[in-house]
Amino acid sequence: MLNVSFLKNIGNFALDVSFVVDSGILVLFGPSGSGKSLTLQIISGLIKPDKGFIKLNNASFFDSVNGINLPINKRGVGYVLQDYALFPHMTVFENIAYGIRKGGKAEANKDIAELQKFLRLEGTEGLYPHQLSGGQKQRVAIARAIASEPAVLLLDEPLAALDYPVRSKIRNDLIAIHKRFRIPTIVVTHDIEEAFVLGDRIAVIEEGRIEQIGSRDEVFYKPATRKVARLLAVKNIFDAVVKKVSSKGLAATVESDGFSITVDSKDNLKAGDNIEFCIRPEDIKIQKAKGARLKAKGSKENIISAKVFDIQEKGPTHTIFAGISDDDYLFQINLPNSTYRRLSLKKGKKIKISLPKELVWVIPCRLADEQTFI
Repeated sequence: MLNVSFLKNIGNFALDVSFVVDSGILVLFGPSGSGKSLTLQIISGLIKPDKGFIKLNNASFFDSVNGINLPINKRGVGYVLQDYALFPHMTVFENIAYGIRKGGKAEANKDIAELQKFLRLEGTEGLYPHQLSGGQKQRVAIARAIASEPAVLLLDEPLAALDYPVRSKIRNDLIAIHKRFRIPTIVVTHDIEEAFVLGDRIAVIEEGRIEQIGSRDEVFYKPATRKVARLLAVKNIFDAVVKKVSSKGLAATVESDGFSITVDSKDNLKAGDNIEFCIRPEDIKIQKAKGARLKAKGSKENIISAKVFDIQEKGPTHTIFAGISDDDYLFQINLPNSTYRRLSLKKGKKIKISLPKELVWVIPCRLADEQTFI
């Protein structure tokens, strides 16, 4: 288990983070400049924090109180960078072998052969980095890091330089590697899809602070703050007023921007409370389009009459911008292309949308300094 808690000031920027990584994959997710890569550099030993500690099980990498600061080569950290950082004068075999720190030549050759097979690098052992594709280079970098038998694996934007089809394959490789070797792993990314696919747990970081950390479902579907919701592209975030609460206190009717819906009431909501709620764009359902009836039965809760303002094609999906007035849209709805085609949607078309109560999340923390973000 990796236990991290440190502070590092660089100019006007302060990185102040605390988290724990067990045998799973932790994704550090956030925008550029939020402190993600700096966090990995500090854990690896490239940069010394001002104070705090970094511990792996019972061993300390860094401890400001006790004056401990292990050098990079004593930490047992595997580090994979976005730009691969392969040695250009070494072959694939030699690059991977560079990471091996123990055992004889025969054992090393066996380990390298197994890693090449596992990472689909067979037949490339005599090639040099300039002869490899981007995906092959990244797999060699990963193999070199694994060959060192690291206690911790750090991956800094490992897929950012790769084409989309290659990224998908490398993501699967990383998941397979983790299942096989069970190394505590931290992956840095600003790609939402990558974070969702790879992360057992996700830490959302911005401006040097971790805004929320939790399981994938907790972070993606139950953001702790409006800021986290925005960073994770929830899109549909609303201010509302509680109008009434059910007799058992389990549901509340809230009003926002000219529409009313029912939400789960697990936080002792009271009539008159100001709240924020959100729902992901893929969770809003189009119940009925004028002139077209869907075969599937939808939820009868939270049905809102709306109009299509705009439509954006995004490869395998379409985003529908819908509103309840003629002034502007309120809702963003992501639809698979098959659903979009079936609905025959177009600008100006009247539709009915559903915000399923179980998928609407009341944000527990209302931050006063975020009220301008509607």
